[in-house]
Amino acid sequence: MENIKELLSNRELHTVKRGTNIKATVDYMAEKKVGLVPVMDEGKLVGVFSERDLVRRVVAKNRSLIDTKVEDVMSTNLIIAGTNEPNESVLAKMKEANTRHILIIENEKLLGVVSMRDLLEFDLSVCKTTVEVLNNYIYSK
Repeated sequence: MENIKELLSNRELHTVKRGTNIKATVDYMAEKKVGLVPVMDEGKLVGVFSERDLVRRVVAKNRSLIDTKVEDVMSTNLIIAGTNEPNESVLAKMKEANTRHILIIENEKLLGVVSMRDLLEFDLSVCKTTVEVLNNYIYSK
């Protein structure tokens, strides 16, 4: 069975550096087709910036995309999971925090970001495999 670490193994980690302005951050997110980017400062995770942050803290407050730095509007209440946590536990954390993304950490190092969609697609594939196995068992007799 695939775990979170395996899910992240073939993915690139997209981050931005502290000090990056919102325009550059949003352009990067659009280019990479991601809804959230971790914000790093000298290799250390300091926050995240999401589409929700853009709407609530930049656009709704009429802040400049050029003059506003990502650290001025990023979220710092980080939702984190370890690589060995079961999917159900990770989903529960996300539900409790009302978030669509969770940061995956191993040995205090950021490995990646997992979305609600990633976990649901994984669960669907597990269910599909289970149905196929049961179908083969029933009809092979």
